[in-house]
Amino acid sequence: MPKMFLHAPKGAFTPEARARVAAELTELGMACERLIDTPQIRAGIWVYFVEHAPDTVFRAGRQAAEPIMSLKVYALKGGFNAETKTRMVVEATAILGKYSKTDDGQVPAYVGILEVPEENWGMYGQQVHLAAMQIKA
Repeated sequence: MPKMFLHAPKGAFTPEARARVAAELTELGMACERLIDTPQIRAGIWVYFVEHAPDTVFRAGRQAAEPIMSLKVYALKGGFNAETKTRMVVEATAILGKYSKTDDGQVPAYVGILEVPEENWGMYGQQVHLAAMQIKA
C-alpha cells in the first residue's frame, strides 16, 4: 500500500493532470506491490502533491533553472522486488512526463523507493501485514 509524495514546481500539473497522475500511480503501485484489487486496499494507496514556488528549489547550491520533480514512494519492505522497483522508476517517470508541463525531452524527475519494515507501518491504529494484501503466487 504505497504512499507517494510528489514534489513538483507550482503549476507543473493542472488539476485534471494531478487526478490522472494519482490514478495512474495508484494502478502502478498496486501492480508493483502485487496487491489484491479491493476497495479497501485501493483506499490505502495515497498520492500527495507538494508544489513549490520556482525560487524554492536549488541545485548545486543555486536556484534550479529547470523544473525538477521528485517522487518518494514509501512501501512495505518486501512489497517490491528488483524488477518491480525498476518498473516503478521507469513507469512513474513516464507518467510524470506525460501529464506535466515539461519539454518533450528527458523528464526532470527523480524517483526514490523507501522500504519500511512492517513493524514500523500502521494505518488507522493497526499494524499492516503485506502478505494479507498480496495476490497469492
